[in-house]
Amino acid sequence: MAQNYSQELLKALAAIVGEKYVTADPIATFPYSYDASIFGGTEAAIIVRPGSTEEVSQILKLANRLKVPVVVRGGGASIYGQPRGVPGKNVLLDMTRMNQVIRVNHDSMTVTAQCGIIMGKLQTACKREGFYIFAPFAPLHIVSLGGWMSGVAGGAGLWPDIVSITVVLADGTVVKTGGGPGTNIHQPIYYNRNLGGPDFAGLFIGDGGSFGIKTEATVRITKFPPVLRATIFEFDTLEKTLELVKRHVERVNPHPFDPIMVFGPGAMKHFMPDFGEVTNFTAQGMMQGHTEAEMDVKRDIFNARAEELGGTRTPMLDAMADAMAASGGAESEMTMDWLALFNALGLTAWLPFTLPREGFTRVYYQLLDWRTKRLEEAAKKGFVCCGTWEFFTPSDASSLIGEMDAFFKDTENPEVVAFARNMMRDFQLYARQLGSIDVYNQGFMADMNATYWSPGFRSLFQTIKASLDPNNILNPGLWTPLKK
Repeated sequence: MAQNYSQELLKALAAIVGEKYVTADPIATFPYSYDASIFGGTEAAIIVRPGSTEEVSQILKLANRLKVPVVVRGGGASIYGQPRGVPGKNVLLDMTRMNQVIRVNHDSMTVTAQCGIIMGKLQTACKREGFYIFAPFAPLHIVSLGGWMSGVAGGAGLWPDIVSITVVLADGTVVKTGGGPGTNIHQPIYYNRNLGGPDFAGLFIGDGGSFGIKTEATVRITKFPPVLRATIFEFDTLEKTLELVKRHVERVNPHPFDPIMVFGPGAMKHFMPDFGEVTNFTAQGMMQGHTEAEMDVKRDIFNARAEELGGTRTPMLDAMADAMAASGGAESEMTMDWLALFNALGLTAWLPFTLPREGFTRVYYQLLDWRTKRLEEAAKKGFVCCGTWEFFTPSDASSLIGEMDAFFKDTENPEVVAFARNMMRDFQLYARQLGSIDVYNQGFMADMNATYWSPGFRSLFQTIKASLDPNNILNPGLWTPLKK
């Protein structure tokens, strides 16, 4: 980008957001070349920090007219890297100024917030009003609401609760989805996502930010359930554990207050480091609700089903369950913020998967064998693995999401970092060949996902992208298929 062109663009952007919120200073742009992952951020020419939907709209009108590439960033939480755009020429929109809760609607049980808000702040704001927002597996203190919806970090649990999204398209057009003021201009309340027209909210969920920039969202919330019960069983086979999962989801929806989580031996070693070798699978049932009597019944039903399948309890596991049940009042209550645990274990090679529950046993052991071979390779290179982690849970009746991560010492050693990076990439290639479809839709993961699209799906995506962004300025290069 020519220097004079940059100065003209800087002045135009400053006229929109104010001089305080736009810069091309290399000292300011450099940190954005990093993110929370080991894959890196975005090389940007200019950083802009908009404060409203109208400012985002004006920025995109300008960028679209000048054909300037725009990359969007929330909390920088992607574990697979940020969009590359056009390195050195990108205008990067840092959305974190747009971090306000607009309204907690007690009657409709929704919260409306700007999409730059960090999920931990949003969750805390809801709890103050007596409500709970479902945000499982999110890195709560770094991922933004917009990034969460885009499929950048965390599981897919929040997405069914999205009622409406305000999105700015690449040409600056502002779109409000949902059965409220988006589809009936005389109805001011967002209360249903698919009334009065197609479910356009779904178009922008999991898009990685390629179809538009999310600026506001209305999300379904639930009265905060103060009563928590937990129970933990050991099983000697994966098959019995999966049968318990099946019987559980046959009668309840695990989203959001009846989760069942299964931990493998690697994970339990971290929970119980002083109890020797752990070889069994451990199933943890959680029951969250509003009355003691209701939760006691749910716990007893879960216990009966687990015992029918040969599950066993121990004083140690009961003590863990009692501690969990007594943990009410914690800031991240009922939300599994794994980063707090993982950061203490070393450099993480994240190895997540999403698979159908049907046929899971065969694939699970293939993935586990793959990890074992890569860790043997690491040992031959002298790299120290200081722990592993196996975990899965039903996100609905049909699917299981999970991880089988590995942790390495020497976190600053570039050779170890490169090995972990390649391990993550290669695991995802292998997992996709076994049918895994993940929720992470940025960085190299989006490109990898696109490699496995069917011809019809790819054609549909390209048609929508060309229609919404004919100049290809918004996160250009995202969803570019990788070579297999």
